Amino acid sequence: MGFFSNLFGSKKEEKKPEEKRICPVCGNNFTGRGMDVHDGVICLDCWELVMDDFEMGRMDDDKELYIAPIKAAVLAKKGELAADKAAKAKKPEACPICGGKMPGFLTPEVKDGYICDECFSKFNRLEEDGETDKALEDYTLKELSTLIARADKQAAANEQRKEQDACPVCGANVSEKSTGSLWGDIKRSVNEEIPTFVVLKDNQKICTGCAEKVRLLYPIQYARKYVGDGEYEGVHIDTLNNITLAEFHKALEEVKVKHQQLEEQYGGCEGVISVGSVARDFVNARTNPNKKEYCIRGKILFGKISTGDLIHAGRDGSGSAMRIERLQQTTGFEEYSGKKVDSVGEGYHAIVTVSEDTSCIYPGDTLIVV
Repeated sequence: MGFFSNLFGSKKEEKKPEEKRICPVCGNNFTGRGMDVHDGVICLDCWELVMDDFEMGRMDDDKELYIAPIKAAVLAKKGELAADKAAKAKKPEACPICGGKMPGFLTPEVKDGYICDECFSKFNRLEEDGETDKALEDYTLKELSTLIARADKQAAANEQRKEQDACPVCGANVSEKSTGSLWGDIKRSVNEEIPTFVVLKDNQKICTGCAEKVRLLYPIQYARKYVGDGEYEGVHIDTLNNITLAEFHKALEEVKVKHQQLEEQYGGCEGVISVGSVARDFVNARTNPNKKEYCIRGKILFGKISTGDLIHAGRDGSGSAMRIERLQQTTGFEEYSGKKVDSVGEGYHAIVTVSEDTSCIYPGDTLIVV
């Protein structure tokens, strides 16, 4: 037997069937490892129903990873799924959100029902504009109705805003209306005659000139926004978007007081810079390595600085003067480059390029410009 066993191979042992166990949550038989909890083992089908609740922090692992609370959560989830299924069993004749006519076939579905093509189109526009990151099928009718109602309200407010022709502060033109002819619109665009404005929290438009007056208190900020896949993009946030017209009028009075305080503090200088960082200008060094230039990133606290102005810097009893060679206007210390300009006003950030040594300047310093 040993010879034939070696020649033809020994008979394979039959695999024993896996032991069946009864899930203490649903009562069904299951095989395999299952999911270990503090006081037993449950089937994976039950665990998959409540797994998201634990992973999203809606349930506490230490306090609720027991059979009893899991069973209650599973029953609630099954009831929710049954209710959704019952709600979707029959298509309504009218859209439950807007009351419009339902399509005859290929009806868009949400989590607990159906919607019309018009509401589906509105959702698509919201998705394209980045107003939602949830899929349509993950919305309930109530959630989608709230989302669309908010979007409709904003759209109506935008249309009302377009009817405003004059700045409520100074009366300047802030009209968004067409000239009435394609050629007129093109000519206005080419000549850069389109009014520029800032929209406040209550949807009032104020002209750029009025907005500039309070930039000391309400600057434009720069931030990094996560866009997915480990990528970030720079975004500009106008803090004026967060105040109403009444608050803007109050800000006009507050900025006068602030400006007076700064004027008393700094005298008759052209401007004051709060330094954020100082570094060698390596961008220009690549094209001209023998020419050393330095970039001072900072915020204009007072007045206005211009190309050609002198910066006075001092430390430990000694001082030096450096001339501004170039200016870039930015909206934050984090930006590596900005818009090339001849001058930058208070409340704005700037990148100031100088040719002199800046070893006496440190982040946090206050520089006087004359």
